[in-house]
Amino acid sequence: MIITGKVLAVKSPKDYYKIKDESILVAKNTTPDIVMIIHRIKAIVIEIDNKLCHAAIIAREYGKPLIMGAPDATKKFKTGDKIRINLENKNIVKIK
Repeated sequence: MIITGKVLAVKSPKDYYKIKDESILVAKNTTPDIVMIIHRIKAIVIEIDNKLCHAAIIAREYGKPLIMGAPDATKKFKTGDKIRINLENKNIVKIK
């Protein structure tokens, strides 16, 4: 599956309110505050790689695509960047 969308790079849960419909959330991890806006997210990309982390549990619960273990994702991808995610090989590409 390939997903394309615009990034919302989140540095803290206070940034969740900035989410636009069909955004791809990029963060170090998620917090319980995400439940309020999860329906607006197209996919989640997080820096940590732990199958029991909050983002993994939320992604499974709500059926959202998730890429874990994307080092420095919050530095590489900025809010507004358009990216393409290939879920089969966990490849994330910034589209110019």
